[in-house]
Amino acid sequence: MTRHRHRPRLLSALAAAALSFAVVSAGGWSTGSSAIASPELSANTASTPDGLVSVEVSPSDGGAVEPSSLTSFGITLTNGTDADLPAGSVSVAITTARITGTAALDAWLDTTGADAAATPAGTTVVRTIDIPELIAGQQYVVSGLDFTPPALGFDDTDAWGSYGVSAGYVAGDTAAGGRTALVWRAQGQPTSATVALVAPLTVPLSYGGLLDADELTELTADDGALTTQLDALFGEQIALGIDPRIIASIRALGTRAPESAVAWLARLEAAPNETFALQYGDAEPAVQAEAGLDRLLTPSSFSFALNVADFPVVQPTETPTPTASPTTGPDDVQPTPQAGSSPATSSEPSAAATPSEEPAPTPSPSETPGQAVPTVPTMDELLRWSYSLPSIVWAGGAVTDADLAVFAASGGTVTLLDSANTTDTGQSVRASTAVGTAQTLLADHGLAESLGDAAAATTDAAFESAIADVNARAAAIGTEGSSGGTVVAVLPRGVDATLPALADTVNALRSLPATTQTSLAATLAEPPAAATLGAMAPDSERVSDVQVLLDEEQDVTAFSSVLDEPELLTGRERATLLSSLAAGWLRTEGDWGSAVTAQQERTDTVLASVRVTDSSRINMVGGEVSLPFAVRNDLPYPVTVVMEASPSNGRLSISGSVTQEIAADSRATVLVPVQSQIGNGDVTLRLQLFSTSGQAIGEQSFVGVNVRADWEGIGAVVLALLVALLFVSGVVRMVVSRRAKRRGSGATSAAPADAPDSGQPPGGEPPVESSPGRQETNG
Repeated sequence: MTRHRHRPRLLSALAAAALSFAVVSAGGWSTGSSAIASPELSANTASTPDGLVSVEVSPSDGGAVEPSSLTSFGITLTNGTDADLPAGSVSVAITTARITGTAALDAWLDTTGADAAATPAGTTVVRTIDIPELIAGQQYVVSGLDFTPPALGFDDTDAWGSYGVSAGYVAGDTAAGGRTALVWRAQGQPTSATVALVAPLTVPLSYGGLLDADELTELTADDGALTTQLDALFGEQIALGIDPRIIASIRALGTRAPESAVAWLARLEAAPNETFALQYGDAEPAVQAEAGLDRLLTPSSFSFALNVADFPVVQPTETPTPTASPTTGPDDVQPTPQAGSSPATSSEPSAAATPSEEPAPTPSPSETPGQAVPTVPTMDELLRWSYSLPSIVWAGGAVTDADLAVFAASGGTVTLLDSANTTDTGQSVRASTAVGTAQTLLADHGLAESLGDAAAATTDAAFESAIADVNARAAAIGTEGSSGGTVVAVLPRGVDATLPALADTVNALRSLPATTQTSLAATLAEPPAAATLGAMAPDSERVSDVQVLLDEEQDVTAFSSVLDEPELLTGRERATLLSSLAAGWLRTEGDWGSAVTAQQERTDTVLASVRVTDSSRINMVGGEVSLPFAVRNDLPYPVTVVMEASPSNGRLSISGSVTQEIAADSRATVLVPVQSQIGNGDVTLRLQLFSTSGQAIGEQSFVGVNVRADWEGIGAVVLALLVALLFVSGVVRMVVSRRAKRRGSGATSAAPADAPDSGQPPGGEPPVESSPGRQETNG
């Protein structure tokens, strides 16, 4: 089967630059005002050189500038090249006019193709800092850059909102720069953006379809990924999209569930946050619809993970024995038999009792004790949860109008999608929208990117830069002049490690001056604005990959017919497939390719688990024999197979198939009766396994047979000849012996009369020989 691989993409490679907005360039330079304080410089060893010189600007307090406070900056310079850089300088410049709207802010922050080291037009340089020699692979951090609002160029006449910050670095022939933004808060309480926050509650991508006890112990430890998320999100005004896999995994373990996982689940249940269900495994819904499904995939069974011994046995409640009455009236109520107990009456309808009839007494509990009731949960019980919000389908990638129809058919009432899916209107589209008749929520793309960078930040500088971007975007949204409405911001979805700064990001969101938080339920209640999809195109390669995975799942479904309980295989396959479709794989192309390959390898292992093992050439002697063939079952469940064999020519005939059960994880020999037909020669037997329902299992096998069918006939002829030869030999010996006796008798009659005749019997008469012409007479 063809394995799909993906080409590297430049965008994915550049995403690691986050908010540094750094480019390497050569160009002019302008200087500006003097510093009001001496900065501090510190050198560190940078990570592996990436060929770039980067500049990262990190304002304090999320970039908020108050009239009576100081604003501090940190500037991080990284020499990612293999060459040393000479001494240089960095100039910090501020825009003189407010940046209005997110489109203008995006244009400011995007330095692609621009000379970022040059002082941008419409800015004023507020400080220049000397930078010493920067050796290859080294990183310098400039701190202690404190500014008063006047030093930054702000006064009471400046309008509230976002202002751009540029930091340009020049060292010899090398130039680079980075940008960020500030929020000026003069002129009283400004108009802020109303934001509804949404966060996923998921496990890292490396985990599979159902979590085992060891994995849950790791995830719910004090520093585990699930504990870290719940600690950061618990009690915040943040709606939680919960992966049902977590809930089902804990419940499926029964009494074996780790104490930390049980406590974590109880804490989640007590959380006051709004909640809604993600797709199982956080599977990306849009790509499923685009792959041709008319309903989104859901779990099919968890029986593969359930063990009766892990669940407590519940004894049935005893039913009191009713007092017997000689008559039965129409108002009499018969007791309901308990589960597992013997019914008190026949399953066939009985005639109504009459006053003269004695009713059959109901056995007492002591006479018919109830049996223990098993408590193994059903799939619905494993997944059941009291979500506070309606069914929301959270689509992470490109979404089309046809996809919305599939979501609705799958029970979704609202679709949460990236605002980049909608056509650009030049302004931030408010969250509550409608695409045709479908209710949708738009998650602001820019805010999502900035929040993702903040939560994933591994340094203080990266975190401060990302939070400043979040604040600036919120301020830009508030100054767009559009009619009111809420903007939805989403926290990172689908990562393969604990987000190191998630808690810090949530804490910062509480105090961002440019935002006012609201609930997702209130956002859903807002009148929707019309929106049009089509700005994002589905990834055809990803859709093709999903179609391959769906086809392979159908192969496993067909293969599972070798089991008495096919859901033991199909349930596991569906769970792992859903986890392989997790929205987090959208973040990088390479990771998605690895996920596809891993899922295909798991499927191939299942499909090859029941097979005819390799057999050497067979020498067949005789007209009718049973040929042995070995069948291997690597599954942890017993299977029933039907072996059919067909010869390549007429030298052999096979009367029918052979059905045999093979124990779990074992090998068995299947004997196939064959009969020779028309003499000796070579025959190739084609062997194929089937399930009892007729589904072909595994690949065909071919075994050579040397037919020596006439050896038995030749042996019989040889034996018959030997017997005949022995018989003839005996007859010849007897004839020879008699002739010898006759010759001896003739010699005796010619001898003298008084010669002794040792051949005469004692007391008898001598033998009389007859001769021609001689007659015997009696005295």
